[in-house]
Amino acid sequence: MSLSMPTRRLVRGATSPTTTTLAFQQPSRSISTSPSRPWFWSKKEPSSPTNLKDAITTGNAEARKSLISKLQSRSEAPAIFEDEVAPQQQAVTEKEAAVLSGDQKSSATSGPLTASQKAAQPKTFTRLGGSLVKEALARSVDPDPQARVRWERKIAIRQVKNGTDAYSLEPRLARIARTERSLHSKSPWLPTSVKKLVHLARQIQGKDVEDALVQMKFSKKKMAAEVTTQLKMARDLAIAERGMGLGQGQEGKMEIQRKDGKWMTVGDRSKMYVAEAWVNKGPVRAKNPDYRARGRMFLKESPSTSLSVVLKEHKTLVREHQEREHRRKKQGPWVHLPDRPITAQRAHYSW
Repeated sequence: MSLSMPTRRLVRGATSPTTTTLAFQQPSRSISTSPSRPWFWSKKEPSSPTNLKDAITTGNAEARKSLISKLQSRSEAPAIFEDEVAPQQQAVTEKEAAVLSGDQKSSATSGPLTASQKAAQPKTFTRLGGSLVKEALARSVDPDPQARVRWERKIAIRQVKNGTDAYSLEPRLARIARTERSLHSKSPWLPTSVKKLVHLARQIQGKDVEDALVQMKFSKKKMAAEVTTQLKMARDLAIAERGMGLGQGQEGKMEIQRKDGKWMTVGDRSKMYVAEAWVNKGPVRAKNPDYRARGRMFLKESPSTSLSVVLKEHKTLVREHQEREHRRKKQGPWVHLPDRPITAQRAHYSW
């Protein structure tokens, strides 16, 4: 069954939206025909100009410049700390306004500024746009001023309390670090072995710095010259950095007994001595072939060793002597049969 129609124009007219329909009738479905405007019937109409195009083409010169500057400017999202940064920015703007007002007054009185005058003016911004005003840097430099003040007050009270309260006990190590000076010095890796350098370390340990230098001066060991250099460097650092050995410990001569049992006379308590000296094994410097019998080959490793020394003053020797005497007197006289209760006794023989 076919539908006989004169032309497609009549079909489009019959199914056009202008056709009236009753209320109880369903709207008729349009008959499937070819598209109303195929691409080969007519050309595309030019698109309507946008507002941006109108602003660029028809606007005045100032509007075009402002629009172009906005398009070329850097787009930034709002800061997540905007509520915290706003007071700082307001202070910065007030500071800048004061600076600008001062510049305007000076320029009004003295005329335009020269290049040298502009360069001499204080800079309020860095090259990347950061503010140099002190108020803007307060948050990063001192984020919590009240907590800092509380901490400083607490530490000051603690120091005063430990120094003045008779019932407060200052730690022993803290008291020694506060009242005595010392210096630890470590040499670079020396081209020698631990077995060879340890003899020189034992030779200078416990001696005064000057006596140790004399010992190394007349030593026949090859590394004695390196040990002399390290001792001199440690002595100079102790004098320059810690103020040791300046002759400010004149308190009268005193006979003390050292830990090894030898007696010595102490006059200047600021005189330096080698309290400790030890060696450390370092990395292998090189590996050389060692040809053996039957076509075998071993490797000879060239060792490296470092020398560490600790310099202290004779004041430390006096303190150690006094502590030993105090412990000895606190023990009391030796008793062959001390008076103590008898415990763990049996009623019968144990053999």
